[in-house]
Amino acid sequence: MGLSYALWTVYENTLTPAATTQVSATNTTPSARGELSPTAARALRAYGGEAVWKAASAVESTVTVGGLLFQLKGINIPPHARITLDIRRPHTVIQPVDASGDIGILDGFSVMILAPSGKILEQRADAREHLQNASVNTRWDLLNLVYFLGYAFWGYYTLPYQLLRTDIEWTELGAGLLQADYGTNLPVHSRIQRFWFDKTLGLLKRNDYTPVAATPTARVANVVFEHEVSGGIAYTSKRRVKTSLDQYGWVLPFPDFITIDVEAWRLVSRASA
Repeated sequence: MGLSYALWTVYENTLTPAATTQVSATNTTPSARGELSPTAARALRAYGGEAVWKAASAVESTVTVGGLLFQLKGINIPPHARITLDIRRPHTVIQPVDASGDIGILDGFSVMILAPSGKILEQRADAREHLQNASVNTRWDLLNLVYFLGYAFWGYYTLPYQLLRTDIEWTELGAGLLQADYGTNLPVHSRIQRFWFDKTLGLLKRNDYTPVAATPTARVANVVFEHEVSGGIAYTSKRRVKTSLDQYGWVLPFPDFITIDVEAWRLVSRASA
């Protein structure tokens, strides 16, 4: 069993999208605000281009989310949930968010639960002040779940547009490798994150961060296993979040910390909204 797991670990980290070319940080100077480095420009083109994302207003999707984290936290959204978000500001709607058909909404750092009738059932003005993250086993309430998934999907879906934002500091550490400093005004997994992109195609391969809202001690790699195309725009359709042995290092092949399967995805332009 030990040998099989060791071989599986080698396979996962050398022959799957989890494999990363160890890039020495040849550059540590951030790009000027609003300017695209070569890797950022290639990535933006791969996901439809600057004009498409500047004209976009929202993303609509249907997803199924699972994995060890939600088992440990004791809570998850139902399969095939609809997730809709605003491109320009952290605003995410998850429907349904529970078996009762209630709706979860993230707006900045605030979260709320609405009944199907629109009645407010619960709300929290600043979810950062109420993180249930002492350990990975600390159970979440529904508002913590909405906060975590709300900001996570906002970050995943809006990555191409994030490359254009002037409130995020981007540094191209080496060819195909970007580091983001999100500052303190955006809800994200962790302030500093790294993104590996295919050096030829420009598509995202892996995103490493610390999921602070779950536990501040974890180091994970969000690995993109599949892309699909909707309306001519590429999007990440299959992600597996895996725990990392060291920050930005090899991952454990099992169990999957989080699984994300996107069943439908659509970029909405302001003209058609």
